[in-house]
Amino acid sequence: MKYDFSNTSLELREFIDAYTACVTIHDGVNISTITGLYEQVFELLSGEFEESDFIHVYERIAHYKIEKEIPYSIVANEIHGLKNFIINHIEDNHTIDLVKLLKLFQKTNNVVAHIYLLEYIEKLIAQNSMRINSIADLVEKNIIYHYESHLLWLNDLALHIKERDKVDFPELNERSCKFGVWLNGDAKETIANSNKHMSIVNLHKNLHLFASKIFNLLDKNEYHILITYLEKCELISLSIGTELALLDQILINKMVTKDTLTGALNRHSLHSVFESQYDLALATGNPFILAMCDLDFFKNINDTYGHVAGDKLLKSFVECVKENIRNSDVIIRYGGEEFIIILPTIHKEKGYEILDKIRAAFAEHILLFNGEKVSTTVSIGMMEVEPDRLFKRTFLDEYIMIVDKKLYEAKESGRNRVELF
Repeated sequence: MKYDFSNTSLELREFIDAYTACVTIHDGVNISTITGLYEQVFELLSGEFEESDFIHVYERIAHYKIEKEIPYSIVANEIHGLKNFIINHIEDNHTIDLVKLLKLFQKTNNVVAHIYLLEYIEKLIAQNSMRINSIADLVEKNIIYHYESHLLWLNDLALHIKERDKVDFPELNERSCKFGVWLNGDAKETIANSNKHMSIVNLHKNLHLFASKIFNLLDKNEYHILITYLEKCELISLSIGTELALLDQILINKMVTKDTLTGALNRHSLHSVFESQYDLALATGNPFILAMCDLDFFKNINDTYGHVAGDKLLKSFVECVKENIRNSDVIIRYGGEEFIIILPTIHKEKGYEILDKIRAAFAEHILLFNGEKVSTTVSIGMMEVEPDRLFKRTFLDEYIMIVDKKLYEAKESGRNRVELF
């Protein structure tokens, strides 16, 4: 089919400036490749052109932007923007077949969506396979073990979308899939918090709702909708995984032995707790925070008021931390006046906020000891850990070195502060 939109006053530079900003952000200052592709688009628009030629250029644009990890939503908005750009530049004395124009851009968007969908399915299956392996590597397989069947279901869904196959489609009834049978059965007792259980049930119900919508669209070539629905499925899946991981972390914390003086977990548990958290984070696609804390001028406390006062201050610090963290969060006594804090499923900005709240609260804490007011501050080094590969024993030592270095920087910068890697 031929098109001709040459009776519009299109300015190439105006459009390129508007729609290359995202490439500049993702790809530095070198945007010659994408600019060249846009120039091909406008060369076609300047005269009569074939539909296939126009779509072919946008196929190349799609592959380029996938390579640069630019999301589909940005490309879809760009195509929509070009359509509106043409409509807004139609000259008063010319007419244009709007229906024809809309069909061209709808088809172009759908072709681009199909390219993105296939790429997304490959990545999703690969990531889920890694998540499944991380669950298999867990030392303690508690609630999160049931997430494996859910990930297998999601992989099966993605493969059926790729093949556009409705035969033996993944179970659409949320109560009948393997994960749903557990969730609506034994999980009611395993997950003691009824509100938490209901939250997961509702998430799972919405997941199957989107899967049903995918089933109904599978033979309609609506790729731009399919990719949106599959993204929703993965997002809900990760939310379910996050909830299960937090519940699992609470169970793990209860099973680990405590430091008798402070009530924190003891150092012997550090490796197993960290490895479990790493594997849980990899399985659910969530980062977590690792932090090292050291009480400032603690030797002076012991020398001035005695070790009993020092011990009480250590216990006070742990109590202060517990008042500001969740049940799923972890504090471990690393040695002396040093502690490790692990905050699951939290990004660095929120993690920093929590750790700084702990720092501020402890700075205001006063211990009354034999009629004396005893207090000190804490310095903290932290980092965000975002697992992207299976766990190795050397990881913990590497990360401890990083947060220890940031802790040293906090000390050197005046103490009573949080330093972020």
